[in-house]
Amino acid sequence: MVKQALVSRHIVLTNNIHSNKPVYGIILIEDEIIFDIVIIDTDIGISSVIDKYQDWNPENLENFYISPGIIDLNTRLEWETYTELTKAAISGGVTFSLIESGYYMDPAPTGEMFCDIGKVATLEISTMETIPFLNEQGYLAVKGYLFPPYMAVQCIPSNLLPVLQEVEKTPLTFFIDPNLPDPRMLHSVSPYRLRPLKDRLTDTHESSSFSGAFPDLIEDEEEDDESPQLPKLQSRKSVANDLRKRSSPLYKDERSNSDEYTMTTNRKTSELVLDIDEIKEVDEQFSNLMSKKIRKSNTNTIFDDLDKRIKESQMSIQNLSHAEFETYKEAGVTHFISPIGLNPNPMNFPNSPMSDTSSVDISYPTSPKPSILQRRKIAGSLSLVIKPTITSKENLYCYHMANYSQTWEHAGITKLLEALKKSNCRVHVCNISAASSLNKIRQAKEWCKRLTCEIPASHLTFSSMTIPENDTRFKCYPPIRNQANTNLLWDLLKMKGIDAITSGHAAVCNDFKIIKGNFRKAVNGFPAIGFSLQAVWTTLNGPVSSHAQLEHYIVRLAKWLSLYPAEILNISSTRGSISKGKYADLIVWNPYEKFLVTEEYSPYPQMSPFFGTELYGKICRVYLRGNIAYSQGKFKARGRHVLRISQ
Repeated sequence: MVKQALVSRHIVLTNNIHSNKPVYGIILIEDEIIFDIVIIDTDIGISSVIDKYQDWNPENLENFYISPGIIDLNTRLEWETYTELTKAAISGGVTFSLIESGYYMDPAPTGEMFCDIGKVATLEISTMETIPFLNEQGYLAVKGYLFPPYMAVQCIPSNLLPVLQEVEKTPLTFFIDPNLPDPRMLHSVSPYRLRPLKDRLTDTHESSSFSGAFPDLIEDEEEDDESPQLPKLQSRKSVANDLRKRSSPLYKDERSNSDEYTMTTNRKTSELVLDIDEIKEVDEQFSNLMSKKIRKSNTNTIFDDLDKRIKESQMSIQNLSHAEFETYKEAGVTHFISPIGLNPNPMNFPNSPMSDTSSVDISYPTSPKPSILQRRKIAGSLSLVIKPTITSKENLYCYHMANYSQTWEHAGITKLLEALKKSNCRVHVCNISAASSLNKIRQAKEWCKRLTCEIPASHLTFSSMTIPENDTRFKCYPPIRNQANTNLLWDLLKMKGIDAITSGHAAVCNDFKIIKGNFRKAVNGFPAIGFSLQAVWTTLNGPVSSHAQLEHYIVRLAKWLSLYPAEILNISSTRGSISKGKYADLIVWNPYEKFLVTEEYSPYPQMSPFFGTELYGKICRVYLRGNIAYSQGKFKARGRHVLRISQ
């Protein structure tokens, strides 16, 4: 029997009803198990505590924080070994990882392991009857896709109820990817998704291109009978197009004889895209339009305000406008060439800052502006010569994200919630990133108590507007969305609308990630395991300046990364918190020390979006079941396969 003890002034307890901050105490460890946690009065010196518990061989870690080991629910094994994955995991404080077999590669589970791992089995239509067998084999969860993520992975039956009822008979958790993409849009955003992997490298005949912006219609929420109704086919794009049409000089000319129309705008510039004032005007008009659907009422809770802000974010045309701007910003110079006798600017276009006025031949005599009918009769009355500068849409992240519609998530979540009305299955929703989708789940938790969801740490750290051109490292599933969405994800997380933070790890080799910076050909996924704690903590350090509040968030981090994942996986009796009787899975770290990410234990470190960045939260040591598995860059292989029957 081996006894040891760790003394710290910053022990992170998630079950302490007396404090929401780290506490001063000593952790007593007997073999692999936490024997007890003793909270100590702050007036008592460290030396006195060490003397009192001398029989436990105490170690003084008073200036370090001790948090529970991280449980990562979303990792996928692709172009790496178990050894490489678990080594990267333990160095970042992950003591338990739930691993899914790879879409593209599925290496044999061999080699040393540095953290504990559990397996999730992927369900398909042909394997539904194996659910009891999977439980007997010790799997911790089963996972199903409503739409196949790759040609080698099949989906589950469209009728979800029998699946839920079968899983409900076991202690397994049902993980579900609820994405139901539109096939046409799926081809636009990722034409190689359901094709052999080699096609991405060899196919040179893919000629279709990204759509310019969102094609989706605004979804109608359920309303009571008193709510005014609007046409259901009204979309953001139609509002934008209508504004653009009405504000064009040609439209003015055609409507100039109508008593019903009066042009009130005096445009100073003429662009082929919406400028910033137009974007604001479209957003304002669309918000006014949609506000007629929302019954006015007093906001009584913070959740009412959250619902309102998420709804408003769905109305935004930010992504559409950005994609459209990228389409036309380098379209080149437009030359107006007119024949003798006609005004060189017959349509009365205002001069554009992008126009090359020197190219217009103004030496010709002019005549009164011809009518639109006359211009149509005169062949060659106006010739637009555009000299484009070609920029490939496939190399811009905004097109990848703009075409990856959040309605794909909504459709599957709606389908899932309908089935859950007749089942009490433990269901965890993964692989979604839209705040509106996660909010649907939050609202459903009022009647479905065993429903949970997650968000990858990368989606709390980055936004689509900060991803550089050609940087296909950031292509992941689900996509990283815009900054407004990222802000709402944080609100949902803080208000308990999101249960867990995961890594979404999938290490993809360089050859299939950096394909000439083409987002359509690059494979989804990047190595991210081992950075969830530091990335989220670093992001929190920006807006939060109060030390007391930061200390509070250290405790909440332990819940998002450890406690709640253990509960989701139904292993909280042995893991997930620093508690008596549980495994001594511990992280010893300094949250206020910065470090540069210069080394990662993935075989493809340059593919990580965190590579080369500075993060807060240097991890000094990690204990796995009471044994040191990582310390100052040195490793000890102590990991093992975890089966439910062995818990």
